[in-house]
Amino acid sequence: MSSLAPCFTVGSIVRCKTCFGDNVSGEVVAFDLGVKMLIMKCPSSNGGGDEQTTCNVTIVNLSLCMDIEIVKETMPPAEVQQPEPIDITMIRERYRYATEHRTLSCRSYHPNVSPFGQALFRVLVKGFGDSAINWQDQGDQVAINILHQVVIHAPYATENIRYQSWNPKLAIYVRGVVQSICSKQF
Repeated sequence: MSSLAPCFTVGSIVRCKTCFGDNVSGEVVAFDLGVKMLIMKCPSSNGGGDEQTTCNVTIVNLSLCMDIEIVKETMPPAEVQQPEPIDITMIRERYRYATEHRTLSCRSYHPNVSPFGQALFRVLVKGFGDSAINWQDQGDQVAINILHQVVIHAPYATENIRYQSWNPKLAIYVRGVVQSICSKQF
């Protein structure tokens, strides 16, 4: 990209190729030459065809673009239309969900545990909550500890469940979860 960045008018269709190899194309919503940022309304990736009513809003740092092409340029309107209000609650909900999902993925990883054990850990965290499930290191083996009452040892099958204190409801529930995960696995 040259040092003299083009000015984009709102409503123009632009295609950008980033230095990471991503191709982004869409309608210009906003442009700031000072910080070299372009906000584009891109078609949603979940299809929708002609009836498509949802769009992804993408922010592109033009400093990281290798190629910029103006596909269709429009003249600026005489009256600038006010943008639609941003749904802050929806954005906060998406942020919360993404943060929880990534935190769970990070917590479920353990270098000495099989992918099956990590998947079982994620399912148990969804059922019991984040603070109720922990990894329990036992030398070169790693077990899943549930509420400090149930321990599931590797290879994480129903016969590897050990109860530290007997709670019939908890025992039945944990055994059912492990059986359902094992049946889906094999």
